Amino acid sequence: MMAAFAEGLVLADGLGLSQQDLLDVVALGAIASPMFALKGPNMAKARGGTFPTAFPLKHQQKDLRLAIAAADARGQPLGVAAAANDLYVRAKGLGHGDADFSAVLRAVAQQQQQQQQ
Repeated sequence: MMAAFAEGLVLADGLGLSQQDLLDVVALGAIASPMFALKGPNMAKARGGTFPTAFPLKHQQKDLRLAIAAADARGQPLGVAAAANDLYVRAKGLGHGDADFSAVLRAVAQQQQQQQQ
């Protein structure tokens, strides 16, 4: 969920949309959840800054990896989880493993910058 929201924030920036408007729309929709309510505003406001660490990104990535491995053992692909895992691996590679898992936003933003170059 945080990886998808991170992509939404980067897209909103690229389209010149207000991040607050994005937060408001998501909060009113089906994706609204306590986790989004907790992490979403910090992600929007801390784009280049820090995220208060509640759950380290490296542990979220480990959990994604374990879920993918369990599904692989049953022959059930988890394409969405695998895509999210790729972003978390990229964020870890950027040195954000000990940051909050919402710091995955940095990997999404970097990917967008690279594609624009």
